[in-house]
Amino acid sequence: MAETKIEWCDSVWNPVTGCSKVSAGCANCYAERLWPRVRAMGNPAYWDRNFNDVACHPERLEQPLKWKKP
Repeated sequence: MAETKIEWCDSVWNPVTGCSKVSAGCANCYAERLWPRVRAMGNPAYWDRNFNDVACHPERLEQPLKWKKP
């Protein structure tokens, strides 16, 4: 879980990172634009990976089960 400054949520959950472009709508992908920033934040899950390298993070799958607030 990662805390966030988004006013309408308390945290974010990303058990899968990266993406494969599949349509014309992917040309304006916000997540791909943010990828360099996320990598620079120092999270080892993003080091040495390109945005198109999709990865599942099994250690994150049960994180929501431990949250106290829904």
